[in-house]
Formats: sequence, C-alpha cells, structure tokens
Amino acid sequence: MFSELMLLAVLGHFVADFVLQPKKMALQKSAQGAKGFFVCMTHVLVYTLVVCGFWGIWSPLVMILVAAPHWVLDRWSLGNAWLKMIRGRTFEEAFNSSDKYREFDIAFTSIVYVVVDATLHILSLFAVIKLVLVPHGA
Repeated sequence: MFSELMLLAVLGHFVADFVLQPKKMALQKSAQGAKGFFVCMTHVLVYTLVVCGFWGIWSPLVMILVAAPHWVLDRWSLGNAWLKMIRGRTFEEAFNSSDKYREFDIAFTSIVYVVVDATLHILSLFAVIKLVLVPHGA
C-alpha cells in the first residue's frame, strides 16, 4: 500500500507541477502582494486536487496536509532558499556569471533547482503517506 501511494504521489506531483503548471504561474506564485498570493493559491488548489485525485482520497485533513506544505514551499520559493543556504547553485549566480560556460551554468542550475524543489515536495507527500495514510507501516 505504501509503495503504491508513494508512486501515485510522485506521478501526481509531476502532473500538477510540470504538466499543468504554466510558465507564468511558476514565475508569479512567489511574487510579492495579492497577485502572487492568489496565483500560488490557484496552483496549490490544482496541485492538491491532482495529488488527491491520483490517490482517490478526498479527506479534508489529507487535502490540507497536501496543500499546506506545498503552499509554503512555493510561496517562499524554499527550493531556491535552500540552495542559497547551502551555497549551492542559484539562479542569481548563474545569471550574473561572466564565465564562458554561463549558458551551461544557467541550464544546469535550473535542473538542480527542479530536483531540489521536487525533492522537498515529495518529502512532504512522503510524510503525509507515512504518518497519516499508512500509519502502521503497511
């Protein structure tokens, strides 16, 4: 049961965060002000419905536990904050680089950011599965 729920969570995450999220939404969800707030809320609503739809679980508690960490991670771009904290690859450093491989640095930094961000999201879904959906380690 755990493995199936985890696979469905990863699939739901990829569909909601990559297939259904337009570029404009990805760029604006952490913007200051009301617009950023509402863009993030819209994305998180879609994300939550997709992940819970993959699971076939519509419990309000589960929906809140899926939505809340996703909102926090996206609203404050915690993937980027994590990279800054560990002095990892950041968009600012890649963009401002004068290195002859600047374009490669920007591309690779984008990949690193996506992996870090997705890992943080999937860890939050792992916690929901492990602690709420399958509390007895099935």
